[in-house]
Amino acid sequence: MLFLKNVVSATFIAFFLPLALGVSSGLHADEEGFQIMTDVDNRYRGDSWTMDVYLLLTDENGRERERSLRMLGKMYGDDERTLTYVRAPSRLRETGILTYDWADPGRNNESWLYLPDLGRVTRLTTANRADYFLGSDFTYGDLEGLEVEDFSYEVDNELSNDNEVVVIATPKSRAIVDKYGYTKVQYWVDTEKDVYTKAQYWLTNEGWIKYYSQFDFEKIDGVWLSGREQMVMTRNNRRVHSTIITRGEVTINPDIPDNAFTTNGLERAAE
Repeated sequence: MLFLKNVVSATFIAFFLPLALGVSSGLHADEEGFQIMTDVDNRYRGDSWTMDVYLLLTDENGRERERSLRMLGKMYGDDERTLTYVRAPSRLRETGILTYDWADPGRNNESWLYLPDLGRVTRLTTANRADYFLGSDFTYGDLEGLEVEDFSYEVDNELSNDNEVVVIATPKSRAIVDKYGYTKVQYWVDTEKDVYTKAQYWLTNEGWIKYYSQFDFEKIDGVWLSGREQMVMTRNNRRVHSTIITRGEVTINPDIPDNAFTTNGLERAAE
């Protein structure tokens, strides 16, 4: 789940096929970047959680739309299951997405989408990962979380400082590029909190770049959470549209029944 996985988290990610490692001064290809991103992915986020979040979508003409979401998550050992569904506006109410994030790198994560207009659950395929959720600037892949093992990493020592380490992520194959819709991702990681405070995503369409940032961190019951995060879509350095997510009420380690994280639970979520 993007807000909990990447905030706490939970998004992300023209260049290379392949890109040689260590070609620029200040870059070194080793295990450091992979370990940093693994620590971000594995950091403590509670055994379970619920969260209310509010989305503000703004287009290039300044027109705004709002979304209200409810998010639930639960750990099963090292595996994670998350459920996100829409509470408002009414025309989108009951729309939801269920994700299983498997710790085993050899097992692909799984996601299901419920659209009330269709009245049924649809399994998301790899091709859906680059599609955008509810007209926002976050893809389904962002919500599910990018697989650490899908990328090679380098640390840029010239851009890093005492507060943040800059990690450059390169997809390992063309299939990974197609899976997420990103050709390159650059992260600014706070290694004390094991969160990234900023990220930059190069899209497959030339000239398109997304800029992600999160602010107002607070530690709640041992979990670092940001109060606000933002994704800005640009084309040729011009802002096209943006999405702001604001955190509402949060509960860490609530009692959530296992059947909430099933396809039947996905259909019942907003009832």
